[in-house]
Amino acid sequence: MIHVLADQNLYKIEELIPPQTQLNLYDPSKGIPDLGETDALLIRTVTHLNEDTLPSIPPSLKFIGTGSSGTDHLDNEYFEHKGITLADANGCNARAVAEYVMTALLLWKEEHQPSKSFGKVGVIGVGKAGSAVVDLLRDFDIECVQYDPPREERDPEFKSAPLEDVLDCEILTFHIPLNKKGDHPTFHWLNEEKLTGRKFKLIINAARGGVIDELALMKFYVKGTVENYILDVWEDEPDLNTEVAKHAFIATPHIAGYSEQAKINATKIVCDKLATHFDLDPTISKYKNVSKKVDLAHIKYDLTNILTRLHPIKGYDAALRDLFDRTDKKVLFRNLRNEWPYRYEYSFLKIRAELLDELPELEILGISRL
Repeated sequence: MIHVLADQNLYKIEELIPPQTQLNLYDPSKGIPDLGETDALLIRTVTHLNEDTLPSIPPSLKFIGTGSSGTDHLDNEYFEHKGITLADANGCNARAVAEYVMTALLLWKEEHQPSKSFGKVGVIGVGKAGSAVVDLLRDFDIECVQYDPPREERDPEFKSAPLEDVLDCEILTFHIPLNKKGDHPTFHWLNEEKLTGRKFKLIINAARGGVIDELALMKFYVKGTVENYILDVWEDEPDLNTEVAKHAFIATPHIAGYSEQAKINATKIVCDKLATHFDLDPTISKYKNVSKKVDLAHIKYDLTNILTRLHPIKGYDAALRDLFDRTDKKVLFRNLRNEWPYRYEYSFLKIRAELLDELPELEILGISRL
């Protein structure tokens, strides 16, 4: 029997964990409990593990899995040196992130330049999430520039645009991990130096807090050379800088990748990797991709109102702004992430056909006809 300790907020963990395991759950807000005879530890991005936070590792612990698309909250070198296998759920939320970015772009365009084209969009980081963003941009016939030198090094079929080309774009969207070391560090990738002498209509960060220097971003926003920005991630989250957030066109609590489908994908992927590591039978998922009908009978039929009915981005924005002056905003930030119901991705939504005819953007997003 494999003993597994898992974050209680890993979605459907009790249903998706392999059957030959004994599962115990923990509350991440209270820290990691005594690992005892734990064989596998399953966490989320809210838990940062390194030599300081987990100095004593029991000999039984052989596997750490995170229900997220990256491991930048883990000290990979430390745990690999200890003989522990690390696993993530890379790609689990790529479509959800892409839909967040495209929804944000459409809402921004409707408010700031309804009669103009988007302009050129620079996608910084073209892994699973960045590639999904590129796919959606192309579906909307939006010109994009793909920048990802590390991928070019490992993928002979991918060619990264030069740095100057991506910085010449009017809009930037970030989909890179947070790396402070290595050949391609990304901490404060967008900084005062890169912002100086350039103008941007919009900058979006739905990747990791810290890849943008938030204070520099706000400085150039105040100067007027960055017209708008949208942030889903924050340098010191959950203790976000409220002055930076107040100026954002949209500010959300690290939920770009949150959807019903993404959360099930994340838990299933990491549980399957756990099963492979310990030579267990994987769980057969009980969850099927069921579409959801949405009643839009009582709202004004314009793109902004329908998008904000179908996607919670503006609801999260309003809720986050409500806690700016609260002394317990760190706790409330976490609660926003953990307690709101997950949305359905667009391809699992159905609405009346006449709305799709009137607003073709909805069908491009993947919404089906009733």
